[in-house]
Amino acid sequence: MEEYDAIIVGASFAGLATASFTRGDKLLVLEKEARLGARQRSTCAAPVSWVKRLGAAGSIRGVMDTLVVHSPFGMEITVPLPERYCTLDYAAFCSLVAERLDAEIKTGAEVTGVVPGRRLKLSTPAGVYSAEVVVDASGWRAAVVSGLKEDYSAPPPARGVETEAEYDAKKVHIYLGSRIIPGGYAWVFPLENGRARVGLGSLKKVNLPELNRSFLEYLGIERYGSHHGGVIPCSGLREPVVGGIFAVGDAGGQVLPGTAEGIRKAFEYAELCGGLISRVINGELPLEEAQEIYRRGVLSSRKFYDTMLAIQKVAYRLPDRVVEDVLSRVARRHLINAIVNAYFAENRGVDLSGVLRYLELVSRL
Repeated sequence: MEEYDAIIVGASFAGLATASFTRGDKLLVLEKEARLGARQRSTCAAPVSWVKRLGAAGSIRGVMDTLVVHSPFGMEITVPLPERYCTLDYAAFCSLVAERLDAEIKTGAEVTGVVPGRRLKLSTPAGVYSAEVVVDASGWRAAVVSGLKEDYSAPPPARGVETEAEYDAKKVHIYLGSRIIPGGYAWVFPLENGRARVGLGSLKKVNLPELNRSFLEYLGIERYGSHHGGVIPCSGLREPVVGGIFAVGDAGGQVLPGTAEGIRKAFEYAELCGGLISRVINGELPLEEAQEIYRRGVLSSRKFYDTMLAIQKVAYRLPDRVVEDVLSRVARRHLINAIVNAYFAENRGVDLSGVLRYLELVSRL
């Protein structure tokens, strides 16, 4: 059995970012796939500032600063994003971040067993590893935490698919309406050289690949690749610390409901977690105190996540005519910028409870 100061399980956005912000002599990252960045499951869009901080600017494939919302009956609402976003080459992102880590990375090392204790023991096909500090960043299934808490990782309610296509888009486009995708939304995210990622996701059990092919046809796209995707873990925050294990990213339910944005939030919580772990490793902070600080830091967003979850449950059940009316009212009253800014402000004195109350009202009409 090999011993480490800290073990991070998962080498995707949350795990690699946590490792980037962790300082210690013996840091281990376990990844179940045979190579880093082997399976792209999402659109891979994140703020440019975060990607540069993590040293992965070379993985950027497209940059955008504007969002266009398309209503069910053809209205368009354009709004500037509070900061520039980018689409990423997933494999390149993982490689570039990994190259900068002061950590040992083991691939093909899926966690198959967890033994609790002051020093947790993790069993993998590659061996058994132990550490006092363990981070679960293994995705929505939460491979480590679920080994200690059986009901921790319920299956997510939504799924999504997308493909890369020949389509020249300079902005992010979001499409609403049941004729394109019932119970969800469709999207276009620009890449470089006249290409884009085109996809859709839904809370309903529908044939997503077939619907996305219809969406591609609706956009006039003839050339596109194979589909990829999977579940969207937008069920709200989970307990951030379980059995002494830090849960970061999808493992901790940190994907925002309603929008399914998870990478930005994974980076934010990874920075908090990595900084606390570093202080534990260096003897500056007791582990229990670090766990409590992390727990409080994550759960300070509970109200926002709960509000977004409630909006998700209401908004994607509304008939198209109601969605159209809501969006037209928002456009006429110039509220869209305020709503977008409130979404990004999150814990800075602004919330979306007014939006929720309005949606609940119109849903009863």
